[in-house]
Amino acid sequence: MATVNIQNVTKAFGDNVVLREFSATFRDGEFITLLGPSGCGKTTMLRIIAGFEKPTSGEVFIDGTLVSGGKTFIPPEKRGIGMVFQSYAVWPHMNVFDNVAYPLTIRHVPRAEIRTSVERVLGIVHLSRYADRFPSQLSGGQQQRVALARALIAEPKLLLLDEPLSNLDAKLRESMRFEIKEIQRRLGITVVYVTHDQTEAMTMSDRIFLINRGEIQQCGTPQEIYNNPVNQFVADFLGKVDFFKGEAKDGRIVFPAMGGQSIPYAGPRTGKVDVAIRPENLFFAEDGVLQGVLETQYYLGDVDDCRVRVGDTLVRVITNGYDHQSLRDGQAVSLGVRDFMVFEDDGLLEQMLEINT
Repeated sequence: MATVNIQNVTKAFGDNVVLREFSATFRDGEFITLLGPSGCGKTTMLRIIAGFEKPTSGEVFIDGTLVSGGKTFIPPEKRGIGMVFQSYAVWPHMNVFDNVAYPLTIRHVPRAEIRTSVERVLGIVHLSRYADRFPSQLSGGQQQRVALARALIAEPKLLLLDEPLSNLDAKLRESMRFEIKEIQRRLGITVVYVTHDQTEAMTMSDRIFLINRGEIQQCGTPQEIYNNPVNQFVADFLGKVDFFKGEAKDGRIVFPAMGGQSIPYAGPRTGKVDVAIRPENLFFAEDGVLQGVLETQYYLGDVDDCRVRVGDTLVRVITNGYDHQSLRDGQAVSLGVRDFMVFEDDGLLEQMLEINT
């Protein structure tokens, strides 16, 4: 197990600065996720921790030892890490046993010790009965587990994973998330995991570091970031959310685009605001605070994903799948609001909409 301390790391490729004064501490035994959109700098940060890139400035410590910074640079093979890449990177001419054994083989570990270690690790990743198979005889998920076993065989104190599930289909990704998390719990190993997939981050992480344009926007547990985002970017990136322009006054927020309808508000902000409402925090009610018309609904089995027109605004509502039986398009409906978030109207919402169109 290991702690990682990153101090004021900046990384530039020519004039392109991809990390800006990045500072963080990953505690011993934590499952840390670096989350963010493509090009935000998360993989670059992982590669700096691994030793595949050198920081332009700043320092990286692993278990209190300076591994990158100033004139100090410890190469990857001497950092005590395991690494799993997006591509499986398994040797096609070796069977599963030899693929997993490779890190010990090149260290000239005795054959009997190698066999004991490989059998133990294959048991952990549920591949014991595939030891004699070649990669071409395995599914994508099985190949990824081979790569994971190979990273674990040398008992690294730190495991780094760079979008390891992105090449798998949806159902396999879901099962692999739980497998990786369970392995981490069993071994008590420190994990730094890179992804742009919010579901992976939410289900696996002890803490999430949400990154945008090379800077940490917010760090915290999945619950903290989801329920208390510090800005519109965080609210928009993690989970489903709609933004509405409003004006806070006299204990309410009035929405001009909703025909002047309003919701109660006891917070400190006044004047123009951006209101963020997650669709699962809206529900159909007989005496709701917003009145509208159900335009469309998409039955997904476990949920009913609806669009309700309130004034000139289309509002998304995600409700129980059983509600689909009692709703019809064109029906007048009333909406209750469980929770919402209020942000200063600082123009960031418009910038986000421009980026996404």
